[in-house]
Amino acid sequence: MKKRVKWTLLSLFIIVVIIRIILAFLTPGFTYESYFHLRQVDHITKTGFLNYNDDLSYGGRTLIFLPFFHYFMAFFSLFLPLTIVAKILPNILMASITLTTYHISHSITNDENSSLLSAFIVGFLPILFSTNSFTVETLFLPITFFIIYVFMNIKRNTNNSFGKSNSLWLTIKRKKYLYLYIISFLILSLTSTLTFLLIIGFGIYMLLSLMENKKINKEELEIIIFSLFFFLWVQFIFYKNSLLQEGFSFFWQNVPSGIITEYFPKVSIIEALVLVSTIPFLTGIFVAYRSLFKLKNKKSFLLISFVISTTLLAWLRLIRFKQSLAFFGIILGILFAPFYLEMEKYFQKTKLFKFKEFILPITIILLLLSTTIPAINASLKQDTPTEEEIGAFKWLNENTPTDSKILGTLEEGHLITYYSKRKNIMDDQFRLIDDVDKRLKDINSLFTTHFQTQVLSLSEDYNLKYLVLTPSAKKKYNITEFNYLSKQCFGLIYDKETKIYEVKCELK
Repeated sequence: MKKRVKWTLLSLFIIVVIIRIILAFLTPGFTYESYFHLRQVDHITKTGFLNYNDDLSYGGRTLIFLPFFHYFMAFFSLFLPLTIVAKILPNILMASITLTTYHISHSITNDENSSLLSAFIVGFLPILFSTNSFTVETLFLPITFFIIYVFMNIKRNTNNSFGKSNSLWLTIKRKKYLYLYIISFLILSLTSTLTFLLIIGFGIYMLLSLMENKKINKEELEIIIFSLFFFLWVQFIFYKNSLLQEGFSFFWQNVPSGIITEYFPKVSIIEALVLVSTIPFLTGIFVAYRSLFKLKNKKSFLLISFVISTTLLAWLRLIRFKQSLAFFGIILGILFAPFYLEMEKYFQKTKLFKFKEFILPITIILLLLSTTIPAINASLKQDTPTEEEIGAFKWLNENTPTDSKILGTLEEGHLITYYSKRKNIMDDQFRLIDDVDKRLKDINSLFTTHFQTQVLSLSEDYNLKYLVLTPSAKKKYNITEFNYLSKQCFGLIYDKETKIYEVKCELK
């Protein structure tokens, strides 16, 4: 890599990191689902173990999830406060995808300018600018694309023809990438169940290669088979009880039927254009089509296989729309590099050749307008609780009995366990819960019903002591207050933008 390119790439990485961290600290708190992971990391730093037997979630239950992300973050929280680690480290990890993007793009095009443009696109993809997200995806995505880069290098070093004098160097280099792949894949398998997206992508890659009569070498096949069986073994160890208990619902993460369309919505082209950005979306689709059906470029086959696997799994509602779109967007950003290279070659063959020197600056300006502004806007519009809402949940920790159970929305379930340190009725950890549909229906009833007797009956069923009505809950249910309130049965104990009521009555 030339010195100029090295410094440009490093500068881009630093700029992306700085912008992401600034935006993270401008927004108070974290996204709602982040609080589950914050609580687990906090538990590790205090005890050394994950909290698989949770006394607060659902009023007390057994949890099931993969552990690596939480131990990884807990290590850094030994040296810095957890909230600082959670704001900084995920953003550094997400920014590191720009570096991997450059190297993957360069291995396809062998062109520096187009690869830098791809790195820029991925660095400012709006779908990736959840700067206050402390979730498994912030580790999963960087490792996944590092694995793809390493796999491509194993292929390249296996397929290249070297003389005898270089055979030792070839062996050392291939082994280096092989060991990197194995270590990275082991980590990924212990990080997220989304690793199966990678496995299916490899399977589609093999299928496409066979259809086009392209040779699959023995080493590639061994790596893919190893990956498949190791992944299945890890998932069986962690999730066998969940699979036996939930049956087919296991594949949809036991999500309640009432919100399954929210978790796995149908693919929206308009939303995809906004969250991925118009230019990389359209150019990536164009390159994928040409590579697959016209040019039959083997270098792009692997990436296109992941495009197909992501689209297929999203269509089957086996992965959430935004998770699939993040993966999809990064690949389309990488595929911008061959598009830019083709565009340059086209200009050279036409009368527009004299304008060639303007292609790069014009492209940079267009990308700045179509990616950076939407990315910053996406960060500022993240779905996070307000400081006032957080203050209300902290108040509950200081002013209610420790065995209390509290009503909040589904999204606020983790705020209750993290800030209030009290029991909730429900949160988004659905696995191993038999009555998720009933609980969701009951929570909706507690927020929307007009009948006081129904609320008191449900309060007794769940041993519910406090009702929290935040501005977010009002917006979600389109209400201004609970419709069943009476001073005799519901005492207002916290009166700000967020209202907290104590349940005083019982059904006789």
